[in-house]
Amino acid sequence: MKKILCLMLILMVAGGILFAGGKSDSGSSGKTRVEMWGHQNESWNNSHKAIMQRFNASQSEIEVIGTFFPWDEFEAKIQTSLMASAAGADIYEIWGGWAIDFVDGNALAEVPSALMRDLMSDSYEPVLGTLQKSGRYYGVPVEFNNEFGGMLVDKQKFQAAGISYPKTWNEIIDVAKRTTVRRGDIFDVRGLDFTTEDTLCAFFLSTILSNGGQYWVNNRFNFQSPQARESWQTLVDYILVDRITNLDSATAGESVESWQFIGRGEAMMVPRGPWVIGELEEEYGKHLGVDFDYVGYPFRGPTPAFIADTGWSMAVSRATKAPDAAWKYVTYFLEPANMLQHNLACNQLPARKSIAQNPNFVRQVPHLAPLLDILQYGKFIGPFNSGVLKECITQAFVTHCNGGYPNAEAALRALENQVNSELRL
Repeated sequence: MKKILCLMLILMVAGGILFAGGKSDSGSSGKTRVEMWGHQNESWNNSHKAIMQRFNASQSEIEVIGTFFPWDEFEAKIQTSLMASAAGADIYEIWGGWAIDFVDGNALAEVPSALMRDLMSDSYEPVLGTLQKSGRYYGVPVEFNNEFGGMLVDKQKFQAAGISYPKTWNEIIDVAKRTTVRRGDIFDVRGLDFTTEDTLCAFFLSTILSNGGQYWVNNRFNFQSPQARESWQTLVDYILVDRITNLDSATAGESVESWQFIGRGEAMMVPRGPWVIGELEEEYGKHLGVDFDYVGYPFRGPTPAFIADTGWSMAVSRATKAPDAAWKYVTYFLEPANMLQHNLACNQLPARKSIAQNPNFVRQVPHLAPLLDILQYGKFIGPFNSGVLKECITQAFVTHCNGGYPNAEAALRALENQVNSELRL
């Protein structure tokens, strides 16, 4: 990893991307210029640009500009610039899972106390999880990232089959069994596809909590509980016994995402976060309410509880030359009117309770009602790199389904040993 980082640093210096400090400077207008980096997504970028334009029009001394990179370049660019303590930008749009490394690496500026007091009184538990260390906060949440409780359904297929949308878990699995279409090991239609990393992890861990168990005990993973074994075995049985889907979305990496099966007419139901609605509309020309719907599904246990990562957030580089200007823009961005617009434009669940419960927001996104109703039950996934955890869960699950473990206990013991060895606390 050190060799890769060094090579990336060399390439970025050669390409003029890496700077000796924050990119703030005085432009031709004489204003302090502040740059924000984000990733390319048409809906998100348009929203960012609109908010920047309003802010810039209100300012006599500050100008904010945005640079948006292709997704496959974005993480590497911000990892390199931030971890090298030589910011390529002043403000970063960061995924919450990365924040734990940036905070530990002392790469981010602390959030001003006044702004943080406002956020703490108005934010759901999971959205602040990775942004803090020892009671101090180094980023602000933009969304509630939730991969549990909502699923895409192929409306056309349900109507053609004369089937109503299922409400209970038994109904979901019954419909999945009846509507799966396969030729031997080849699946033409998956009844319920859940093996994408995010969904698999959300199902597994949330069911443990819903049934009264815990998986994070004394700063270690513990998958030896009866609840963990039941949750794991149920998911394995969906593959090996019920055969309602296969492992394609678990093994194909980024080339196959579960929501794409809905776009291609190859799935009946796909549990996924609401952000994929925009992807389906943009990539496949599908229309919500016509080609597909987004509906809720219940907890698989008596206790309402589910896990959630810290999602997309905004952070200011510790290396910025204009911290006051940067935080002034971030504070403006987080104003209720701007967050309402941004969350709507990006199909995001709001991080702020006041936005999620705002009748104006609820009225404009009625399809998100099942998720908005359960946000208070969300639990922070934990103070670790959740990306590593998801990869480990997926690898162990695939290995088990392919016969690499004799039973759930053996699979979970191996998984527990691996993820605990990866911890950096």
